[in-house]
Amino acid sequence: MRGLVAGLLTFLIFFTLQAAVLASVKVSRRALVLVGLWILCLPVYLAVYALLPEDAVFWPEPLAAPSDPVTLLSGSLLYLFLFMGNAQFVYMAESSVGVRALMELSSDPEKGLSLRELIQRYPNDRMLERRLRRLIHAGYLVEHEGWYETTLRGRLVAAVFARCKSILRIGPGG
Repeated sequence: MRGLVAGLLTFLIFFTLQAAVLASVKVSRRALVLVGLWILCLPVYLAVYALLPEDAVFWPEPLAAPSDPVTLLSGSLLYLFLFMGNAQFVYMAESSVGVRALMELSSDPEKGLSLRELIQRYPNDRMLERRLRRLIHAGYLVEHEGWYETTLRGRLVAAVFARCKSILRIGPGG
């Protein structure tokens, strides 16, 4: 339990830092900031873990974790998985077309919007241009006078995702 509590408390500290940074600074490489903050909080996890009492103080012997390595590992895994879920949420909120459409439609829920009105509010060409700029900035693409080419890094990532989509039987598209 000690590790789980330490993992949860550390994630709450990470989340607070993330919210403060993203609210106060314009971030162009969000993944680097999120991973950097997560790594920065790893020593915090160890400190919180060290400050918490051992499981046997609160739990009967059968329920107490069998060893410090087990509790340390379980808490660090909780911290990792909470971080991964948070990152998915951040990217979904930032770039999901479905989320954007829901937000636009909820702006006037009684009237609704037609497809033409939705496209006027969020044109596909702007969305594609924004995503291409992010891929260039991240090093997955290079632009040559109006046409785009994948870098080695981009080809490797594309191959991994193509394989994953094939295994999961997910069709083409975003």
